[in-house]
Order: sequence, then C-alpha cells, then structure tokens
Amino acid sequence: MKLGPRSLVTALAAILAASALSVCGGKQPTTPATPPPTTAPPATQPTPPPTSCSRLGYVSPSNDCRSESASFQPQIDRAMDKLIAQHPEIFNLSETSGTGQYRVRSPGRYYVGLIKNLEEQGVCAGFDGEELQVKDSNSFNDQYHVMTSAFYMRRGTGSYRTTCTPAVFPTPPPPFPPNNGCSLPGSLEITCDHEDEAFYRDVVEQAIQKVAKDHPEVFNFNNTQPGTDWFAIIDNDKYFAYMVQAVISLGYCSRFDGEELVVKKTNDFSEHYDIFAGEGYIRRGPGSYRSSCFPAAF
Repeated sequence: MKLGPRSLVTALAAILAASALSVCGGKQPTTPATPPPTTAPPATQPTPPPTSCSRLGYVSPSNDCRSESASFQPQIDRAMDKLIAQHPEIFNLSETSGTGQYRVRSPGRYYVGLIKNLEEQGVCAGFDGEELQVKDSNSFNDQYHVMTSAFYMRRGTGSYRTTCTPAVFPTPPPPFPPNNGCSLPGSLEITCDHEDEAFYRDVVEQAIQKVAKDHPEVFNFNNTQPGTDWFAIIDNDKYFAYMVQAVISLGYCSRFDGEELVVKKTNDFSEHYDIFAGEGYIRRGPGSYRSSCFPAAF
C-alpha cells in the first residue's frame, strides 16, 4: 500500500533535507541539562553536497513501465549486505525466509539505509512508498520490491518488478513544513511506519503533565473518559499549542501537523503522537504513539 504524497520523497529529497543523515533510530535520546530557548531563530538550510540524484536532476514521471530485466541487482545485494553488517539491530537475524533474507524490525531504517548505501556506490535510489527505485541515468530506472508483506527481506532476481522508460524519479519535493525555531535544519521523510519501540513517549507524557500544571484552564479535570485518566479538553487549539511549547522546553523539537504531535531530537527520525481522543479528551499512554518517519518529517 502506497503512502501519502509527502512520503514519496526520493533519496535526493532526503539528502537535501538532511545532509548529515546517519540512518539513526536505534539510540536512546537524552535530554540536555539546560533546555534551549524556545525563541531561537530559524535554522538556515545548509548547502547539500552533490549526489548521484542531484547530478541527474529532476524528471517528469513516466507511464511506460514494464517487466524487462534487472540492471542493478548486484548493487542492491551489496547494499543489503553492508546494511546488515552496519546495523544488525534493524533485523531479527534469528528469523529468515531464505539465505540472507532476515526479518526487518524497522522498515523505515531499512529503506533509508539501502538508499544511503546505494548512493555510496554512485547509484541514485529512492522509495515510492512501495518499491525501491534505482537508476544511474534518466533514460530508465528499475523498480524493486525488497521487502515481503511479512516484513522479510526480499533479494535476488525475485525482487525485480519493472523497468520504467524514461526514469520516473526524482520529482521535485514538496515544501518544507514549519520548523518552529528548531536548531536543526528542515527535513522531509522518505517513509513512515509503526516501530516496535517509541523513544519519545516519556517526553510526551512529561509535556502533558507540564501543560496540565501550567495551564489548568485548558482542561476540565472533573470530567475524564470512563476507565482512564484522560481528562476533558476545554480549548483544543491552546492544548495543542501548549503541548508543542512544553516539548520544546524539554529540549526537543516539536510541531503540531494538524493531526498529530511530532517530536524529534535529530533529523534521523521523528515520532508522531495522537494526543487527542475524538470524544474531546486527551489521549496518553502507549496508544498515543502512531508512527516514526525516516528521516524526520519536519
């Protein structure tokens, strides 16, 4: 199933958005002793180094895609082998569907890692929300389905799907979302998924407690959702605004995207939380975590 338009950003967009991308997500973030000021000036976008994709430039998507023959299988296999050696924590090495085809624990880090390793081979790569896209010119690109529906790696000739002539990517990325004075440069995601582990859940809970203490006028504490400690919200807009400010005061970057609270510590990934229950109550606890985006989604 393909993701929304902003998640179909190519490898070029990822590198333009986060030139220091390190395919992170496996390290527990820490809170600095002194939170940064919330009025920091917006960070300017760094000039990214040239990449395989930027050298080729943007293209107009092609509708001519058909099964022919794979042109980049050796490069993809090398990228997979290197990623397993670099970040074994992305995989469950005790579960395989065939030789070297491990269960993927973090699809987001998997795709971003493959794109990065292909770039190091001088090959332009992207992800369209379903398939890995690979090319070394704008005359054509190959499409590869490198993960099964059961989250196992798919490699070898069975991963090849189609060849598109001319190439279908990269297309111009969408505008960067608001950065809310974050000291990090803006970032655009390649893909988002629900991870086994959420790193910022405690930060969101601390922010809820802080807002409840500092702005009690926003809530009705005498009205809670039955069976929970989710109290009612009197002013939705102020609730979201204060939550963003609270997360920032704890030393993280944050924004409200109109639906979810987004939190990041680096541009390697962001986490997204649904902190509003449709019945008019706050949502807290493990169920508030929704997804992680790689790289960060703002």
